[in-house]
Amino acid sequence: MMTVGSVSREVATEWFEFLGEGFRGRRTAIRDLTHGVPEFVFWIYPDGRLHDAKTSHRAHPPPGFEHILKDEPDYGGFLRGRVVRHAGRQLVAVYCRESALAAPGRPLNQLLDGLEQMPMPMDEEALVISDNADIYGTLRDLWERRYESPATGG
Repeated sequence: MMTVGSVSREVATEWFEFLGEGFRGRRTAIRDLTHGVPEFVFWIYPDGRLHDAKTSHRAHPPPGFEHILKDEPDYGGFLRGRVVRHAGRQLVAVYCRESALAAPGRPLNQLLDGLEQMPMPMDEEALVISDNADIYGTLRDLWERRYESPATGG
């Protein structure tokens, strides 16, 4: 599991125990939380446009792009995820490859462009993770990462 950004895995585990290294059933725990009462379920087009998936990615894919459901984990270049709030903390879970949001590049830009269009406030300190419990840091970390130079790392 990857951990990047300003939040250590130990601190993240204090907020969301399923992020702990030895936590058994982590994917199920993430799914249970994010499917329980999500603030928002989304698809983000490759160009950064946000699509409201209502209550389900499978039931509400972007119109005309139903085929992306069969292209896991890349989804034809779309990103999908859920925003949830638990114990006062906002969590963004994104279904993606481990390295997708760890460095500057197209997937990171795509995610941030989409999150800017959210119909509710997004906390700068929201924790961003993958569905496999990779930790990408806070939303603020992702914004800072977006503007890092890939060649120099900063």
